Amino acid sequence: MSVRCSTKCLEFYEAIRKSKKYRYIIFRIASDAVIDVETIGPRDSDYKQFIEDLMRNGPSECRYGLFDLEYIRVCEVTKQEMKREKLVLLSWCPSNAKPKGKILYLSYLHPFMNQLKGIHYYKTVREIMELSRDEMEGYFH
Repeated sequence: MSVRCSTKCLEFYEAIRKSKKYRYIIFRIASDAVIDVETIGPRDSDYKQFIEDLMRNGPSECRYGLFDLEYIRVCEVTKQEMKREKLVLLSWCPSNAKPKGKILYLSYLHPFMNQLKGIHYYKTVREIMELSRDEMEGYFH
């Protein structure tokens, strides 16, 4: 399967990964095999805004969302708080989405990820409750 990222898609991804210019990107499948940028979140955006933009087209529309997650972790040895950052890619494929949309987004996920170097974590999410920030941070403890 030949999945292609638009030039804009790769440019914005690198701007998050290398220079931390943005907080998040929402991606959509623009045509049968091209993934493009739908929304870009400024660096001062929060996780709540990310989720709102992820569902901007309705809670039953599939999307990919990349979030630069910053969180605090307590070191088990030193008991000191340490700031951490992880690039998290979510594949939002809600249970009530149209079957064609779910099939496209699920089948394009790994080829899409192969074009984005440096993703620390990915998850396919089907229910709104799985989108909480606590859920995301929980994967890194």
